[in-house]
Amino acid sequence: MRKLIIVILTLSLTLSFAFAQFTKGTKSAGGTLGWSSSTYDGNAVSSSLTIAPSIGYFAMDNLGVNFGLSMVTVTPDGGDGVTNTAFGLGAKYYMNSIYAGGSFNSVTAGEADAVSHLLIEAGYLYGLTDAVFLDAGFDYTMGMGDNKAGGMALGVGVVTFF
Repeated sequence: MRKLIIVILTLSLTLSFAFAQFTKGTKSAGGTLGWSSSTYDGNAVSSSLTIAPSIGYFAMDNLGVNFGLSMVTVTPDGGDGVTNTAFGLGAKYYMNSIYAGGSFNSVTAGEADAVSHLLIEAGYLYGLTDAVFLDAGFDYTMGMGDNKAGGMALGVGVVTFF
């Protein structure tokens, strides 16, 4: 069984390189912008604003190295906002319009010490033009070390490849 899985993975990677959508040297720029509001029993509890730009470079066909920055401001109802800032370095593997990847992120929340987490992501690129895509994805975050926080998110963004 193990040998069969290795053969299938090798064949899949070989075929994906033969039909590479993104070639070595391609660059990408994109990101997301989001706003959310939470209520409890009809009363506003908090709101948040997210700005998350990212850039990337394809080190080899279909394999991009990415750097991302995320700024999230959470404002409780009637209170002052706290800004969480995160930066991460990771990679994504693209197979036609589907991708999967991961990154290591460092997060600073307000005055607190930085914590680390692992981000595992998967998504789909919907072409708007030849170089601009709508990026619909799923993220799973897992805390590392003393950080026990984790979570899941669905999101939509825009990315361009040049």
